[in-house]
Amino acid sequence: MFNLLANEGGNSWVMIAILGVFFVIMIVMTVIPQRKQKKKMQDMMNSITVGDKIMTIGGFVGTITEINTDTDRYTINVGTDEAPVNVVIVKNAVRSKL
Repeated sequence: MFNLLANEGGNSWVMIAILGVFFVIMIVMTVIPQRKQKKKMQDMMNSITVGDKIMTIGGFVGTITEINTDTDRYTINVGTDEAPVNVVIVKNAVRSKL
């Protein structure tokens, strides 16, 4: 095995370089979309205000009635206006803004 590498020294370095470049490209292709998604989620979280309609990661759909910035919790109404059902959720439980 070592004879093959010694005889083909140039080819082995080319193969290692190609694998290295491929590895770097794969890392870049996974990191950049994750950063974009994280920034998009952070922008959405910062734009949430009282009265916005949201969906939680548990599937609840409701309207924000109160924002507590000290504890990073939202109070949402998952009922109707006539019969409100208020639920307190943590800020990270928001999936999307509707």
